Amino acid sequence: MSTIALPYLSAARVSGPDAHAFLQGQLSADISGLQERHATLACYCSPRGRVLGLLLVIRTGGDYLAVGSASLLPGMMKRLQLYVLRAQVHIDLAPELTVVGLGAVDSKGSEPPGFSPPGIGLTYDVQSGAAPSEAPAEEWKALELARGVAWLGPETTERFIPQMLGFERIGAVSFSKGCYPGQEIIARAKHLGRVKRRPQRLLAESGPIAPGSSVRLIAGGQSLDGTVVEGVAAGASGDGSAGQTLLMVVSAEPSDPIESLEYEGRSYGCATM
Repeated sequence: MSTIALPYLSAARVSGPDAHAFLQGQLSADISGLQERHATLACYCSPRGRVLGLLLVIRTGGDYLAVGSASLLPGMMKRLQLYVLRAQVHIDLAPELTVVGLGAVDSKGSEPPGFSPPGIGLTYDVQSGAAPSEAPAEEWKALELARGVAWLGPETTERFIPQMLGFERIGAVSFSKGCYPGQEIIARAKHLGRVKRRPQRLLAESGPIAPGSSVRLIAGGQSLDGTVVEGVAAGASGDGSAGQTLLMVVSAEPSDPIESLEYEGRSYGCATM
């Protein structure tokens, strides 16, 4: 089993007698059903239903660890702190902890020790101190993108509702739990079927394209607008491919396979993954 240090992720602690109820009222996943040493993905959303960031919430020792984008987590925890009010909740960043990827669930359903949120088939762990890494973090990020996991960053925070990113498919959204910021907008989009912008994973014959960049996609005779959410060098997946694997939000579901991508005046061949 390999251990891959993930410096693009960091951790925070949420503790106190009211931590459970507090997180249940702030995040999009059903925290009430989370058992000891189990984990779930969850969205922290604005009142407009836009995803501020994706979180991996781990219940441990009666308290919770929240893992998220290292560039966004401090701001998300500071924002959560504003809503503590009189609740007995303590929110603290945990810079002494290192987030690592341990491995994938195998064909028999066996999981390495650690925390495996349902829906993505990957196992994470949070360790004290620096962790040795047996592979570059880009290899793990390629696995995440293949499973629809994108942690967001400063360029993409608060731009999409969860369904635009496909986060309901990875267990990060419960449509049966109670209220949380943005819940009404997110639920209305589901029940009215008005989510036209959807996630799409592409292999593009391009160099790096920064998250948040706007691109034009060509599928048959159809032209679609796209926004890059996250990307990684295609070769990071270990299959020897060249170019970039991109997770993006596309303005509509294409009726034909996407053939090319236009960015900054250049056209690149691409294929739907």
